[in-house]
Amino acid sequence: MDNRFWILGLVACLFFSCAQREGTQHNQASIKVQTIVVTSQETSATSRYVGTIEPAQETPLSLQTTGRVVAVHVKNGQRVKAGQAILDVDNTQALNALHGAEAALKHAQDGYDRVSKVHDKGVVSDQKMVEIESDLAQARSLYNGAKQQLAECTLKAPCEGVISGLEAVIGQTIIPGTTLCKLLDVSGFSVRFTVPESEINGLGKSGTVECAAVNKVLPITLKETGIVANTVTHTYDVVARVQGGADILKTGMVAIVKITNHPYLQIVPSGKESPITNNSIVIPAKCILLKPEGHTVWVVEDGKAVRRSITIDGYQADGVRVLSGLQEGDILITEGYQKLYNNCSIENE
Repeated sequence: MDNRFWILGLVACLFFSCAQREGTQHNQASIKVQTIVVTSQETSATSRYVGTIEPAQETPLSLQTTGRVVAVHVKNGQRVKAGQAILDVDNTQALNALHGAEAALKHAQDGYDRVSKVHDKGVVSDQKMVEIESDLAQARSLYNGAKQQLAECTLKAPCEGVISGLEAVIGQTIIPGTTLCKLLDVSGFSVRFTVPESEINGLGKSGTVECAAVNKVLPITLKETGIVANTVTHTYDVVARVQGGADILKTGMVAIVKITNHPYLQIVPSGKESPITNNSIVIPAKCILLKPEGHTVWVVEDGKAVRRSITIDGYQADGVRVLSGLQEGDILITEGYQKLYNNCSIENE
């Protein structure tokens, strides 16, 4: 009986001894990683957006008369001069109305000329003269209206530009006020893009634009910002004016927009906002792990790997801005963190 207890005790001692040796070997095994030293940099961040090139100005053209299209003089993409005819509608009724108004004006003018001569001699009363003058003024007004109506039968370019969106064909009936085409001012261009509402207040006033079809980077300045967000995408429309590029850009080109954002602000003792221009921590995005407790990274402390929680402040072209959790001089693990556990030994490759 005593021998059995002695044997069981010996087996237990051997088991715990082996387990302790295995645990020691496990704790001593080093995992190879790659690291960088955390440094600070200026906070001026560049944000990247996708936009579309637009003409500097786009003018919709329409007629204020109804009629059937009888001639189309231009094509889409054609450059036109100020006053150049774009299309004509049937002017038969307008021309007849003008002839009638012209005859009425001539009759009224003749009557006025005859009466005015005898009025000076006192043969015609002042009241009659006023009636004659009123008839002449009315005839002149009708004539001018008929001339305008005839002119409205031809759609003309109000200024130089390029025709876009022209779909009218011969035989089509025009409805007054309907946009028939657009006149694009291509002496300059703008770029339209959308910005998330979380970034709109920090958006800078200048940047660059680049198109795949144009091997050139052009400077831009913000022109207008939408005041109402899209309720579905939670973004704002922004338009920036492109400086130069009139000879190489085309409407509809897809563009990459880079905007230099405002510096982040801190409250100084005076109670006013002051731009922060240094001590911003930026780390590679690949180092950040999203856990239930939030964003975390692996850092080196006394030769051991330690998981640390961080708070991020936004994204930029070269990485992620860290608001808290890291400071300059920390050693950040960038490769090999997939096999790490807290307080494990690490070895730099």
